[in-house]
Amino acid sequence: MKLLSTNGFIVYAKKMNEADMLLSYITEDYGKITCFANNARKSKKRFLGKLEPAMLTNIKFYEKPGMTLDILYEADIVEDYKNLRKDINIYLFLTKLTEISRILCQERDNNKNIFYLIRNIFKSLDKLETAPSAERMPVSVNTVLLKYEIYFISNLLKFTGIYPNFSNCIDCSESNLRNSFDFNLKKGGVICKSCAEDKNNGHAYSEIKKLPVNFINLSNLMTGSDLSIINKLAVKEEILTDCSIFLRDFLSFHTGKRLRSFETI
Repeated sequence: MKLLSTNGFIVYAKKMNEADMLLSYITEDYGKITCFANNARKSKKRFLGKLEPAMLTNIKFYEKPGMTLDILYEADIVEDYKNLRKDINIYLFLTKLTEISRILCQERDNNKNIFYLIRNIFKSLDKLETAPSAERMPVSVNTVLLKYEIYFISNLLKFTGIYPNFSNCIDCSESNLRNSFDFNLKKGGVICKSCAEDKNNGHAYSEIKKLPVNFINLSNLMTGSDLSIINKLAVKEEILTDCSIFLRDFLSFHTGKRLRSFETI
């Protein structure tokens, strides 16, 4: 077996019995990996306090050819985002982020952009100040988290190669110049009014979604900017909420899975 080392964020954790755990990480060097951690909940030296969400750890794990699971040997804290665990709304938001990462990212499909996307969001939220001061107006945590959510999902879709086609009708290729087309969930792209109403195309009513106002412009901005720009972006909360609902529906349809974190947050 080969002993490997990398930095990673936990995106899934499951207790296997009284002591063992199954863990999935988004790592800097190997993409998503899933590890079996023997005696993880009892080993104070190797794992105590190091298998929590909202922290970046350096992990050492054994890779054995032919095995579907890696073997986690030990973990050490690199960055601990303690403030994320102090606000329940932010902490619950992280469960949404990790669930989406776990579902969309494939095993060993290494993409450093995804790792740094998660890291930048963790670091930025850890420094978030919402209380008013002499220089700053009060900040709505929900509005901030909605912006981060749209930013994260839009960029993750881009990095995984499944970012939707918003530019041209998925059937006839007509340009969506005014961003007025609807969206076909099944085909993963926008559709003009003529094609949507054409019965010969066989579009089911449930597959067609109305795009929220300004969603395309907002999503394009999100994928072309860094977090410093997004933090300054002023968007009404109701618009952000509509965009979040659309992304939830798109992800649920695309993955064929019910995303529990969207139902509880």
